[in-house]
Amino acid sequence: MLRIFITRQSRYPLDTKALKHKIEDVLSLRGVKDAEVSIALVGERKMRELGQKYLKENKSDPVHEVLSFSASEDGEFVVPPDKLPLGDVVICYPEARKIAIKKNKMMDDVLGELAEHGVMHLLGIHHE
Repeated sequence: MLRIFITRQSRYPLDTKALKHKIEDVLSLRGVKDAEVSIALVGERKMRELGQKYLKENKSDPVHEVLSFSASEDGEFVVPPDKLPLGDVVICYPEARKIAIKKNKMMDDVLGELAEHGVMHLLGIHHE
């Protein structure tokens, strides 16, 4: 069974059901049938904090649109065995909004693309 958990602040509108279906499709197409993934929509300040803490970035570094954090103890990104939590995907909502405006796309579409990108990293697939 696939379990997708989504957290966000109320000021960040989102079609939660559509995003869950998108991630379920991505995982199913890769043969993943039993995994847990959490998706968090955060602001620029939180995303910057994560970059500083986990990537040793400076305050002057650009804010990431999306970050992935593997749930495996060694931090490796691998296809999970049965019933293993896959990891966390963190999306910077304000950065996603900038992308949507620049590319003239719907916000939910951009959030779906960023979530897919993050999940692909959790599966060990980088920039396909």
